[in-house]
Amino acid sequence: MPRTYNKKTEYMNQVFSWQDPCLKSIIQMTEDKQVLPMQIAPYEGRILYVLAKMARVRKVVEIGTLHGYSTFHLARALPEEGVIWTCDKDEERQKRAKEILKETEEYKKIRWISGPAQKTLNSLKNEGPFDLVFIDADKEAYGEYLYWAEKHLRSGGILLADNTFLFGSLYGEEVRAVSSKTKEVMRQFNATLSHSKGWIGAMIPTEEGLTVAVKI
Repeated sequence: MPRTYNKKTEYMNQVFSWQDPCLKSIIQMTEDKQVLPMQIAPYEGRILYVLAKMARVRKVVEIGTLHGYSTFHLARALPEEGVIWTCDKDEERQKRAKEILKETEEYKKIRWISGPAQKTLNSLKNEGPFDLVFIDADKEAYGEYLYWAEKHLRSGGILLADNTFLFGSLYGEEVRAVSSKTKEVMRQFNATLSHSKGWIGAMIPTEEGLTVAVKI
């Protein structure tokens, strides 16, 4: 299933992204498995890298590996001693990600966790506090992931979440059927990061919406 972009997005992908062999292999793998629409765009990967690099993060948790495209960008931003724990419920996808990334310098920074994130995240409680949490997984569980991040991010830590436009459903141009429950979860997720006392948040208007917040 090919992913299509408008001209603006194509320009950003052309100028503000890497095109190295590893990333090309991940894109090809994701396209072959017909899950490319689930993956962040190349320019979005660069946004993740720049934000992580600017904040000088050392300890990252990623919720949703897919084939490791965002994992690689975040790992690339880490210093030599940095670590990213990446969680995905699909063990086969993580195996494919490992196969692609194993020859890279970033591989040694990655810790792989398979299984439902609501359960496996508990195994990381003694590794925190963390500098950055990136959420790109099952949308109906974003509230649970936010609750976990609130407890385990350090003060000043960064929360990033993809798909927070919820496929256009939050602004009235829905391109994919979404349940009313999931819509409410995402509305509350964005509202919490926008207005609560514990966060300073904003949204980057990427194609899918990227919510960014700093824990106070």
